[in-house]
Amino acid sequence: MNSALYFCVLAAFLPFSYGDNDAAPTIPPMVSGNAKMRTEIRKAIFGDYDKVNLPDKPNVKFGLTLVNLDVDEDKQTLEADIWMRMSWSDDRLQWDGPTTGVNVLRVGNDEVWKPDLTLYNSANAGELMSCSNVMPLVWSTGSVLWVPPCHISAYCNLTLEEHPLGEQKCMLKFGSWVYDGLIMDVQLEGKAKADTTYFMSNKWEITKNTATRKDTYYPCCAEPYVNLTYNLVFKRKTSKNTCDKI
Repeated sequence: MNSALYFCVLAAFLPFSYGDNDAAPTIPPMVSGNAKMRTEIRKAIFGDYDKVNLPDKPNVKFGLTLVNLDVDEDKQTLEADIWMRMSWSDDRLQWDGPTTGVNVLRVGNDEVWKPDLTLYNSANAGELMSCSNVMPLVWSTGSVLWVPPCHISAYCNLTLEEHPLGEQKCMLKFGSWVYDGLIMDVQLEGKAKADTTYFMSNKWEITKNTATRKDTYYPCCAEPYVNLTYNLVFKRKTSKNTCDKI
């Protein structure tokens, strides 16, 4: 997918005020100023910034754009290309936007603290997700937006009784690997479902998708652990070639 389309999707989910009924967010102008001023701002906010240390009780908004998927019935896995959208506030990254003439910075992928949200039911034994090292956007208010494109492989309990034309179900469960819900809250962004606006599979169509947030308590710990679960229902697109194979 080209960079222009990526920017359109990114701009549609900037971390600013939402209206009623999950309306599109109000997007402020992106004023980047000049190189000299951006350098001065970077020196000021990153001088003693600790990217390993999370902000005070961040509230992370999480959204998912589904771009493509494929299914391996034998391995009971789903392969998908997705865009994760994460926005949060970090007060350490604030500066005077009106005075400097700069209200947004594009910063290096490894320069700021980022949530460690990952796929719990990953089918990859090593790297749980493969994500591009894209640049986060940081606003003068301290709002941060990070939209990494990722490739995931997830375990699913596929049903093969109506194979190959029956509906299949798979869940994608995301959560923090180390932070409990009292340290870092995670909420679903906007409508409680994956965004399929840019879904472009020529083999599968999404028939239903929902998302839920859950606080889970374990016997070991008093703190809740947040997980976000996307439940996808999809079926193979029918064609003459598909019918000939049945």
